[in-house]
Amino acid sequence: MKNKHLILPVVILGLYTLYNVGPLLWLMISSLKSRPDLFAMPPTLLFEPHLAGYEAVFGVGAAADSASSHGVFASLINSIVIACSGTVLATMFGTLAGYAASRFNFFAKGDFMFFVLSTRMIPPVAVMVFYHQMFSSLGLADTWTGMIMITTFINVGLATWIMKGFFDGVPTEVEAIALMNGYSRWYAFRKLVLPMVRGGIAATAGFSFIFAWNEFAFGSILTTTEAKTLPVRISSAAGATGIEWTQIFAAGTVLVIPVILFFYLIRRHLLMGMTFGVLGKKG
Repeated sequence: MKNKHLILPVVILGLYTLYNVGPLLWLMISSLKSRPDLFAMPPTLLFEPHLAGYEAVFGVGAAADSASSHGVFASLINSIVIACSGTVLATMFGTLAGYAASRFNFFAKGDFMFFVLSTRMIPPVAVMVFYHQMFSSLGLADTWTGMIMITTFINVGLATWIMKGFFDGVPTEVEAIALMNGYSRWYAFRKLVLPMVRGGIAATAGFSFIFAWNEFAFGSILTTTEAKTLPVRISSAAGATGIEWTQIFAAGTVLVIPVILFFYLIRRHLLMGMTFGVLGKKG
């Protein structure tokens, strides 16, 4: 009788899983289809796999000399460099700022923390023109440096809040004992406190990478050719025969894989990061 009561929850869970995973499976399957198979009606379930889309993305095989393939592969490299660099910087600055906000009292601390978080709430469209004019005048438009600065800026506020929550969970006695024994605060921070919040650093880096990897709004207006990222490149994929759907599906699959890997690697820290990131024991 107990098993009968589980049928409905299992069916609902299965449908919900299919609803979420279905688009990803469709994306990956479509990336292996030829152009005729993509537009076949009714849709073909059995087909001969084609790797033309992936060859275009990575610039190998028959598409090695294609200008379109070079553009997609260059955008993939841009995304990797910009997202990884922005993640490292945002996590580093967020860790330092989160520790300072957790351990020290300073003037208008609450207002400062609200301002830090509000930078993540601002709609990109509200400040696009300002950043475009500023970056153009400084020569940072369409450059790795400019996009790394943008991805760092949009993530450092969230990183600060998440890390403050983790540092709040570490007793202050840890540093007090180290200071009483003659060690510096920097030594206590590096050798004692940081190892205790490794999970928080992993979760912060994961969230920052996801936001940086998927950044589209600023990339669409601040980049044109040299620093164009993969999400922006996918949105404008077109060739001599029209929209290159095989390239789009293959590039979309490549775009999704790093995010899935990050979620898998930090899966044990995600829940802790989401809760401790907004709920600290200190104001």
